[in-house]
Amino acid sequence: AFAQNSIIEKDLQEVMNLKSDELININIVFKAQMDTEKLRERVADIDNKTARREATIKELKMFSEKAQQEVLSIIRSEERNGKSSQIKSHWLSNSITCNATKEVIDLLAQRDDIFVIGLNADKNVILANSGQQSAVSGQPEITTNVAQVNAPDVWEQGYTGEGVLVAIIDSGVNYNHPDLADHLWDGGAEYPNHGYNSYDDNIDPMDGTGHGTHCAGTICGDGTGGKQTGVAPNATLMCVKAINSSGNANVNSIVSGMEFAVEHGAQVL
Repeated sequence: AFAQNSIIEKDLQEVMNLKSDELININIVFKAQMDTEKLRERVADIDNKTARREATIKELKMFSEKAQQEVLSIIRSEERNGKSSQIKSHWLSNSITCNATKEVIDLLAQRDDIFVIGLNADKNVILANSGQQSAVSGQPEITTNVAQVNAPDVWEQGYTGEGVLVAIIDSGVNYNHPDLADHLWDGGAEYPNHGYNSYDDNIDPMDGTGHGTHCAGTICGDGTGGKQTGVAPNATLMCVKAINSSGNANVNSIVSGMEFAVEHGAQVL
């Protein structure tokens, strides 16, 4: 009985069929996407890495701002009527996350500049018991994983992760862990816990599952607790919690985490 709009994903359409005036959390993805090859060409002559990063981010933000202008105007207008809320524009993926009523979603689905509108639903991304370990795994002095990839040979050549900022986008990090404490990003007064919680939109990225801490140990666990688990023991770690304590994440939490990391200088995600 309901016409299926191809722009609206099936899962979202099913939810809309059950709703009347209630707000639904959605992701709106635009057809227009940055040509990354042309973007690389435009910033290729900028030798300074920081300046090149800033120029790249500026280009992406300008692109998405222009593409999203009309849709944002509609959604913000509907916000005044109580038909939308919690609007967040994403420059990295040229998309918008927001809450909207069925009426607003149907209105947006008529536009030819939108690629897809989907449900911003939580998905379980961590298997049960997959991360219940600390950064110390109880293996030999230098753990098996480190030896298998010949990391010590690379260290001897002078590559230890020194000066490299790595953002871990996971279930958070136990930033009190002794193997990690000396390697954490200094976020200053604004981010005193060495990162950001993009799932709950706050400044506490404390790990709720153990998974993120285990992965952080693989990155730069330095062996203070007894066993060296990290392949890059001198790297600096930025803690980004995009997955909640139940192991769930959504598109918004992951994209928001990536945007935070890129804007704040992470060189590796």
